[in-house]
Amino acid sequence: MESDSRGAAAVRAIDGGKALRVSPVYLAGEDRSGAARVAYPLRDDFGWSMGSTGVANVVLDSPCRRARIGYIPTHPLYTSLWVVGVAVAPLHPFVWTAEFSHGTPSEIVAAFAEALTYDLSGGGRDALLDDRDLDLVISPLAQAGWRETHPYVGDDGNDAGTATEALRSRYVSPEGLARTQCFAVEADDATGLDVHRHEGWEVAAGVPEANWRATFPAAVPDHLVAAVTRRLGAVRPVFRDERDLLPELREHLTVASNVSGEAPEARRGGAEKRGKPRRSQS
Repeated sequence: MESDSRGAAAVRAIDGGKALRVSPVYLAGEDRSGAARVAYPLRDDFGWSMGSTGVANVVLDSPCRRARIGYIPTHPLYTSLWVVGVAVAPLHPFVWTAEFSHGTPSEIVAAFAEALTYDLSGGGRDALLDDRDLDLVISPLAQAGWRETHPYVGDDGNDAGTATEALRSRYVSPEGLARTQCFAVEADDATGLDVHRHEGWEVAAGVPEANWRATFPAAVPDHLVAAVTRRLGAVRPVFRDERDLLPELREHLTVASNVSGEAPEARRGGAEKRGKPRRSQS
């Protein structure tokens, strides 16, 4: 997004009103600005239309009418917080649908939406391009210190025993609370030869009591998934109020005041406020 655009300015205003700067982004949780961080740039800078399907639910449609993004925290038919779908043409069924669960930081969704918008406006690649580039997805994580863990192969429940689900690649964040993994299916085709079929990506973070998950099926181009992993690996903080932070994740965050010149309010494993130390909320 252009730094001087209306949408970007609106997001900066949201961030400026938050009390804290926190990192890493994948443990920051949702913020109470709801869909604004995603919706304002799309609406104000790229002409997406914005509607509603009930209390707090927001639906955004691209100018070309090929893509729809839904922020649906209260919709009775969906369990995901965000749903993103892309079609070949207006009024066609979606070719792929990506989903982000409750708890997903809006900055993660915004990174995906920005890359998708760039594609749809003609500035990037085709949003329906069948591109497979494992390195493009995982290189931002490797550069940020995420480590690769051993893949596994497991039975997918096929009675014939001819197909297995294989975890091709799994990268885990430095503190071990986030992961990005790629699945594939390996099976025997009619000729008896082994075939390999890409089955998409999954990103997840948090602890059992407070976590989120994003799923990208095989049809989602890897360059769009890479927009998410670049944001996961970025070191810049995000902005939250105290009430936004989940107690279960607080001890794993680096937290500082968003007021210029003030001392950091918290560091991993400890905290400071107005220059006086206090006990960690572990």
